Amino acid sequence: MLIVRFASLAVVLLTVTSTLRAHDDVVPYGLNGKIVTGGHDDVLGTDNIEQRVFGYDFGEDIFDPYFIGDPGFNNGGFAAGVYPNDGLLPINSVLGLNILTNLQFWDGVGPVSFGSAPDGVSLGLQRGSNTATVDGAGTITGTIPTIASTGAAGRVHQHANSLLNAADGVNPALPNAPDGIYFLGIDLKLTNGALANSDPIYLVYNNGLSEAVHDAAIDWVQTNVVPEPGTWAMLGLTGLALVGYRLRRPRVARA
Repeated sequence: MLIVRFASLAVVLLTVTSTLRAHDDVVPYGLNGKIVTGGHDDVLGTDNIEQRVFGYDFGEDIFDPYFIGDPGFNNGGFAAGVYPNDGLLPINSVLGLNILTNLQFWDGVGPVSFGSAPDGVSLGLQRGSNTATVDGAGTITGTIPTIASTGAAGRVHQHANSLLNAADGVNPALPNAPDGIYFLGIDLKLTNGALANSDPIYLVYNNGLSEAVHDAAIDWVQTNVVPEPGTWAMLGLTGLALVGYRLRRPRVARA
């Protein structure tokens, strides 16, 4: 069990058992020569020491419903005394990412069942002037962005943007991407190789469905995909018996 200091011990130990809280920032930190990921809610100030599934919602801005300022990547000062190694990354390094999977889609009807996203639908990850777009066939176009430099303190706090594109890839008006749940696997890296890449993490996006459906999809990814990334990479998704529980709380819209 992780040793955690300060009076927040009980809160942290409870959140360690949680598989996900909505809109958590990804907390990348170094441990035993590798990038490890946790989750941090900067609205509620809660932490999950190890987390690999993260949920986000399109449609929060009615004027630009297919663009969101997530995922966030944050190992700021809140991590000191809470995360192993105080949540630090090696200094003066650049945090980046790799896209590991094609874009997956479930329409929210019946039992959770993901397949390749429909033709003409793609998801973009954007940071600065660089955007990488991936579709249901796994075709990646554009330039995969880096996230941020760790600087002299070994910390980052930066948000990437996610864009859900329909056939034209630009216009947020018609044609629209179908309502449903989309997910994508990535990993995190340091471009100088100072740490081994993280285990795969999964970004699960809700487009127009209820939070109950979103929660069901998140739990499915946590149970079926996280334990066997090698199996997932071959697109042979198997249902493994992994029982856990999640502390549920209301979704909090990011300001």
